[in-house]
Amino acid sequence: MNVSDVRKPNGFTLVELLVVIVIIAALAALSFTVLPRMMRKAKATEAMSNLRQFAPLLTTYATDHSMTLPAAEDNQVVVDGSSTPVLLKWTEVCLNQLFPDVAVAKFIDKAWWEQTKPFLRNPLFKGWTPATPGYALNEMIARNVDAARENPLATDPLKIAVPLAAIPDPARTPWIAPGLDFHYSLSAVSDATAFRTGGGKDLLSDGKFSVLFVDGHVESLTPAEYVSRKLYEFPR
Repeated sequence: MNVSDVRKPNGFTLVELLVVIVIIAALAALSFTVLPRMMRKAKATEAMSNLRQFAPLLTTYATDHSMTLPAAEDNQVVVDGSSTPVLLKWTEVCLNQLFPDVAVAKFIDKAWWEQTKPFLRNPLFKGWTPATPGYALNEMIARNVDAARENPLATDPLKIAVPLAAIPDPARTPWIAPGLDFHYSLSAVSDATAFRTGGGKDLLSDGKFSVLFVDGHVESLTPAEYVSRKLYEFPR
């Protein structure tokens, strides 16, 4: 019988099947470990990019408001030519700057956020809402400025609009950072440890979070580094 007449059996051999199964299992294991890490890295990059966009927006606001930064809440903004100002949180002030023709009522509408996708939404924050989109204003700016006054204001520091001239060292004054609320203090070790669990942990990337300073630059810090550098003391 001619050797060339011998036909190979159809299908795969057991060894070939085992090799394919091993390759598929390796690829699956790789996707479960590497892919989530890559996706989180991409979200962290987007979160930092979003953070950088706050600086020119809020600087424009300050230029239009006697070189004063917006307060965390209760900013009086006149919209639609009305003589009666509306009170907006700083995040809503940003939205009003971006979308001047949109009714301010939309700024608390979750469906509008889903459709418009403004950069104020932190992609790392799983528990975001229109009121708490995942970026927070440093309330210690107002607290420290008020404490330095000869006669501190008898009001909630969250409602104090700080003049830029009252910030002697913008490069050392944290302004905005990822946060679970629309404002933050991070003024003690106990505050820093809150990032180790729950929603706070979700805001970290490789154990760090990005901080926008008043001069416009961004740094990535661990919460412990933020506290150890006593950044909560600025402006003095």
